[in-house]
Order: sequence, then structure tokens, then C-alpha cells
Amino acid sequence: MRNLLRNDFYKLGKAKYFWVCLIVTVVLAAASVFLLDFTYKIAGDQMSAQMEQQQKALDDNGVNITTEGVPASYDELSASGQLLSFFAGNTTLLLAVLVSLFVGSEFNNGTIKNIASRNYSRGKIYLSKLIVCIITGVVFTLIYAAVSTAVSSALWGFGDISAGYWPEFFKAAGIELLLGSAFVSIFVMFSMLIRQNGGSLAANICFLEFISLLVMLGEMLLKKLFHITATLSNYLIDTNMTAVSAGLTRATAIRGVTVAVCFLAAAAIIGIVSFQKRDIK
Repeated sequence: MRNLLRNDFYKLGKAKYFWVCLIVTVVLAAASVFLLDFTYKIAGDQMSAQMEQQQKALDDNGVNITTEGVPASYDELSASGQLLSFFAGNTTLLLAVLVSLFVGSEFNNGTIKNIASRNYSRGKIYLSKLIVCIITGVVFTLIYAAVSTAVSSALWGFGDISAGYWPEFFKAAGIELLLGSAFVSIFVMFSMLIRQNGGSLAANICFLEFISLLVMLGEMLLKKLFHITATLSNYLIDTNMTAVSAGLTRATAIRGVTVAVCFLAAAAIIGIVSFQKRDIK
């Protein structure tokens, strides 16, 4: 297992797309803060009213999303206030691309077939890919958060914090990283099932971009047609990321951890079982 991990880390670090994705992560981290700064400067005093209107529209349509925790004015912006939001799924699209290219190229180049012929169990091969991708996802998220925090501190200052800020922050950040790892597990599963760069990339991006949209549309239809308020989105990964970044409570912490573990484990089990039963071409 150690040799598999070492080889996977080496191959990933040697790949050009890894460094391209890393550079894009750094650029996006800085650009997102400048964009947020520009948005609040343009909106001015109207930001608070816009937040209220947006929340009312979401509630009327039965969409289970809250604007709680979003700064109401430019003066409320601070690095400490936005720090958790920098962990909340900002790197998932890049990770979907990275995982798809990494795992897909292993099949395209015949690397996995060669590894399997060396008497490594398929379960260990899969777990090696999963562990490497999860660790990479954590590193990318930490880099994104570090760059965003540095830029936002320069623009707005870090801000005042309470005595219990850091313990709560580390708990919430840990849950955010766990939820991000659940996304990575799903990306690895699709990549191992499809076994092609293009196909796995399309599947991962579609899952990332459209699952939440479809669930929210379902909630809206239930609200409009049958006057039923459903909270299916409470059990989505990205919704829990948003909930945790808005403010950690016991309920959001338990739900976030449960959702993350279930998605991570389910995707890993499906991927391993499929990989063990299918021939490698």
C-alpha cells in the first residue's frame, strides 16, 4: 500500500495539469476576494435590502437556502468573518477536473492494468487513488483559504474575534474539509466507473453543477403545486457546506458529518465493488 501511495503521489506531482490546477487555484483565491470587494463597493447601502429580497424570494419558492451570515454592508467585511466561506466548496470544480484527468489517464495509459498485474489487490489500488486525491483536495482547499485570507486581510483587515472563535473555526473547517473529501470520493468513483478523461470529467461536472439544482427545483415544484415544504437539500454536500460556513451549531455539525461520511463511504464502496468485478482493458 505504501508503494502504491508513493507512486500515485509521484505521478500526480509530475503531471502538468496538477500544477496548472494549482496555479489556477491561487489566482481564483485572490480574484474571488477582489470580486467580492468590488461587488460590495458597487452595491453600497443597497446590499442589505438586496439580501432581504433574495431571502424572501428563496423562502417563497420553497428553496432551502439562507443568506444568514452574509455581510449586509461593506463595513461588515473582514477576513475573520469570511474565513470559513473560503473552505466551503470553492475548489470543488478544479478538483473535479484534476481527479478526472489523474484517474482517467491511468486507464488511458494502461498504468492501472500494469499495476494490477503485479498482484496488488484492486481494493488497495482504488484506496490509493482515493487517499491521494483526498489529500490533494485538502491541500488545495488550504492553499485557497490561505491566499484568500491574506488578500482579504490586506483589503479589509482581519477583524475582531471572540475568545471562542478559533475552537469553533477549527471544528467548522474540519467539517468543511470532510465534506470536500466526500465530493472527491464521488469524483474518484465516477472516474473509476467511466475510465476515460472526457467522460469522467463530464459526469463529475454534471454531478457537481446539476444535482443541487435538480433537488432545489423539486423542492420548488412541491411547494408550488402541492404546498409541501420539503428539505431534501439538507442532505446534499454543498448545502451542508453553506450551512456550516454560515454558523456552526450542534445540528449543522451532526448533519454535516453524517452527510459527508455517508457520501464518502457510499461512493468508495460502489467504486471498489465495481472496480473489482470489471475487467481492465
